[in-house]
Amino acid sequence: MRTKSVGGGKRRLPDLVPSPLSTLTQENDDEDLSPQLRKSVIWNRWIIFSKDNGKKACDFKGKSTFNTNPSRNKPCVFCIGHEEECTPEIFRVPYDESNWKIRVVENPNAVLSRDLPEYVDVPEFDRVLDGFGIHDVVIESPVHSEQLLELSPKEIGEIFVAFTSRIHELAHLESIKYIQVFKNHGEKAGASMSHSHSQILALPIIPPSVSARLGNMKDYFYQTGKCCICEIQSEELLIDSSTYFFSIVPFAASFPFEIWVVPRNHSAHFHELDAEMALDLGGLMRQILRKMSFQLNNPPYNFMIHSSPLHGDESELAYNHWFIQIVPQLIPTTGFELGTGCHINPVLPEDAAKVLREVIVPVFAHERRTVGFSPPSKIVDYSEAFTTKEMFPTREYLLNWARAIGRENGFTVIIQRSDNGGSGKKKIGRKTTVILGCERSGRYRQYKDALARKTGTKKCGCPFRLRGRPVRNGDGWKVNVVCGFHNHEVIETAIGSTYAGRLSGEEKSLVDDLTRSMVKPKDILQTLKERNEENLTSIKQIYNVRQALKRSRVIADT
Repeated sequence: MRTKSVGGGKRRLPDLVPSPLSTLTQENDDEDLSPQLRKSVIWNRWIIFSKDNGKKACDFKGKSTFNTNPSRNKPCVFCIGHEEECTPEIFRVPYDESNWKIRVVENPNAVLSRDLPEYVDVPEFDRVLDGFGIHDVVIESPVHSEQLLELSPKEIGEIFVAFTSRIHELAHLESIKYIQVFKNHGEKAGASMSHSHSQILALPIIPPSVSARLGNMKDYFYQTGKCCICEIQSEELLIDSSTYFFSIVPFAASFPFEIWVVPRNHSAHFHELDAEMALDLGGLMRQILRKMSFQLNNPPYNFMIHSSPLHGDESELAYNHWFIQIVPQLIPTTGFELGTGCHINPVLPEDAAKVLREVIVPVFAHERRTVGFSPPSKIVDYSEAFTTKEMFPTREYLLNWARAIGRENGFTVIIQRSDNGGSGKKKIGRKTTVILGCERSGRYRQYKDALARKTGTKKCGCPFRLRGRPVRNGDGWKVNVVCGFHNHEVIETAIGSTYAGRLSGEEKSLVDDLTRSMVKPKDILQTLKERNEENLTSIKQIYNVRQALKRSRVIADT
């Protein structure tokens, strides 16, 4: 029944119209679903959905991207200050300013020749053409380490405006028929440079896949009188939305966690985007890229802007609708898919959309300090607070500094692992180091001889990590941020924290002496705070220490 419903009753539905099968899936979550076939109207191809029995949708992760520059010693020509080493510049934003935000330059590895004839009429049956076209690079940030998802909505919106400005310039060339804007993020997605950038490729032809897509959209329009892209909204497949755009997982997604960003209002050409819509699009794109990065482990990905040909017939405007396709590279393409054009997707679109909807978007430290910004409940980046070039004279100085910064930001820094480098044969291959983390890192472990009690735990696997090491000449210690993120809410005060309020051996002896002298717990706490203004012990901890000391005396007496 299911296969017949997908292969028959849904043949002429647009990509994102919810299927009766998706409703059946939600009602029977515990049931193992048989494979499904869904047809994409826009691409005119069948997709096989066959769930991996060993994996849930939330288990899919990509291989995190890494630096793809050929040499650490070789400067990046896309970075600010290396403009003269780069290919010729077309324009920059802001215009004619040394402190630029965006640069559009000629691609150093252009796939086509820029020597364009004034006009070329491509014969219908001609199979060989001169390789001419225009291939540009859009450098998205002057800073090498900044990725697209780290930029503000305004900065991402300015990148989209730069795309439209360049397309308007190229649209005057009659030889150019179609312009493809795309981005490759990560080496496995095709990026040859790790510096964040996009590409624009202007072609003298209309690619076959573009012609097929437009033809399929035209057929649907003549059959129904409606634009198939305008009809694709579905609550089950929706991820996020904004004033002018919405993001969605297509009903017949070719790839796991494939995402489309679609304009709400019908528009055939991407370069008709204005500044207000670009800002709105920048906010939604950042939201989607961050969700994808944190759910899928910052995978390599491609995004493509699917628009209409430049010099088309006005009648095409009624059924052509531009959109952005984002494809994370999570699984390889197989021989079956190359041979048949029929993709196999192990993740149902409804499951992918649900997972992405529920992702909590990370908040970076500089955003938390923005006036009027209200951070979400989880995931904050404190990398900036712990990034320093300071050399600490001793290990203890480093520990005290890290703990003080942690207290200022509402969490407690602890020692997770320490290694003095060993001695003798044990020293081979080992380095002196100290790993610092959050008190909520790791997982709670129930010891065999512990009482079986249903109690809560602060442990939540917080990934925050710092690494301290002595410098090579032995004149101090330095610290590096391994991971600056916390996956939990921070506290407004460290008073009462298990680690921050711990007593030293000297303080415990003082508590013992005062307890023997019949001093009340509140007065003991006051004495401790008078002796040490930075003491964060709570009254509850005083009672616990008193009880522990009492038990130890009883054991000693027996």
